[in-house]
Amino acid sequence: MESSSPLIHFDDLRASVLEDVAQRSVSDLTRTVNAPGKMDLLIGEALYAERSRLKRNRPGLFTRGRFKGDARLWSSVQSDLLRPAVEADRAVALDRIVRHYGEEIGGHFNPRVYNFAVHAVPFGLNWLLNAASMRRFVPWGMTQSLEGRMRVTGEIEALKKLSKKGTVLLVPTHQSNLDSVLIGYVIYLMGLPPFAYGGGLNLFSNPVLSFFMSNLGAYTVDRQKSNAIYKEVLKNYSTRILREGVHSIFFPGGGRCRSGAIENKLKLGLLGTGLEAQIENLKVGKPNPNVFVVPMVTSYHFVLEASSLIEDYLAEAGKARFIITDDESWQALKVLNFFWRFFKSQSSMTVRIGRAMDVFGNPVDDEGRSMGPNGTTVDPVKWLTTLGELKAQPERDREYTRELGQRIIQSFYRENTALTSHAVAFALFESLRKLYPELDLYRFLRLSLQQRMIPIDTFRQAARDLKVRLVALADHGGIHLSPEFLASEDWISDGLRNLGLLHEAAVVRIDDGAVFTEDMNLLYYYRNRLAGYGLSLLADPSQNSPGAYDRKGFLA
Repeated sequence: MESSSPLIHFDDLRASVLEDVAQRSVSDLTRTVNAPGKMDLLIGEALYAERSRLKRNRPGLFTRGRFKGDARLWSSVQSDLLRPAVEADRAVALDRIVRHYGEEIGGHFNPRVYNFAVHAVPFGLNWLLNAASMRRFVPWGMTQSLEGRMRVTGEIEALKKLSKKGTVLLVPTHQSNLDSVLIGYVIYLMGLPPFAYGGGLNLFSNPVLSFFMSNLGAYTVDRQKSNAIYKEVLKNYSTRILREGVHSIFFPGGGRCRSGAIENKLKLGLLGTGLEAQIENLKVGKPNPNVFVVPMVTSYHFVLEASSLIEDYLAEAGKARFIITDDESWQALKVLNFFWRFFKSQSSMTVRIGRAMDVFGNPVDDEGRSMGPNGTTVDPVKWLTTLGELKAQPERDREYTRELGQRIIQSFYRENTALTSHAVAFALFESLRKLYPELDLYRFLRLSLQQRMIPIDTFRQAARDLKVRLVALADHGGIHLSPEFLASEDWISDGLRNLGLLHEAAVVRIDDGAVFTEDMNLLYYYRNRLAGYGLSLLADPSQNSPGAYDRKGFLA
């Protein structure tokens, strides 16, 4: 572990970081509510939202202390708002709320816990790997390594160089609650210093996860808090640690992708803090002021929470619930079963590092220079200077961040690795659609078991045709293919095997010369990983773009 990494010494800086965040947040919020009565409105809206949240969510064994602290704060705030401003200063109430949020959000870092985690966790998983592979169960008999199951490809060397020339903002796709653990291990394997990352506050309810996350640089993000005060504190905290040079991980999709597809809509609030941090760094003349945005795409043959996620997506419940608190990732035995089956199957996880960008979305070379569309070097200072002054400009900066978000989405789709399981699910799903082209998504997903069957020869031909289209797409740089596609027909068997490893209901099954699915929702989930590429023969070509739906409601 690099002792020069700012995160190593973060606990020494934490108090001053939170103080700066509090002062800046109060100043920014006060400036936006300079008209009489607006401060009451700002605090009142937060009070209403938070009291509603507390009524919806009952505390558990390990969240009771946090719940009581929240309840005391908002009861006090309510009492203040009921009194005249001359008796209860609204600025004092705002400061109290901001500091409460800051303490909740602010992370910690313990080097000893980090050293334990990067050695003990892989050791435990390696032991499980060898046990599942029917090797010897004793530590000195281990012959396989977790590292061998992590396929890490892409711009690795460029990322390592840039981590020494500025601050890295890693932006991965997000499929599972296991992503944080696995991405943290990938960072360690690449020889990079530890990264800070935002973890859902719900994850801190698990005492084991909470212990590690609370000491490994994780700061909390509560997606149930949508009031302006909380958002301001979270934004300023993210900006502040980036200004300290702390490499960070953002999941720009905001949460796990429910549909199974690559993210096509990003949350731009936190993403814009990279630009804010760079402006502040440049203004004070900080060495290595630049923030480099690096996309990362993770690909799994099977996802632990797939059933819960796709059901939530189809019910559109995510719009109201924000998080799923009863999915598979909360059940220790299911997590253990996931890894056991993963290791026993000789399966692998693929991680691909995309080309780095600057905070405007321009590509960056290995030396950290921003490259314009015509190949010339871009000077970030000029892009951030208005009328001769280097400063933040909200409208301009929002447009820069919007363009960065679009470039990240494009990179996600370009750097995605198509796995054999994705292709097998896509081939069966699209073959069934050809039989029932008149059905919309929800009627299609209710097909009977008999209606979900096609002859095995029809399925194999559809899979071969899909491979031809995937190869052509990969040849043009539109996607990457896993090595298993190089095997002729064996890639189909590999996809079938991997899809059948985790779920109780068969995603794709072959029996008596027919191919069918026992769970249409899961088939749609895994099929969606290849949505957005124009591979569906039933989609309108004008609608084949990331996040587009065809006329029947399917992801195109």
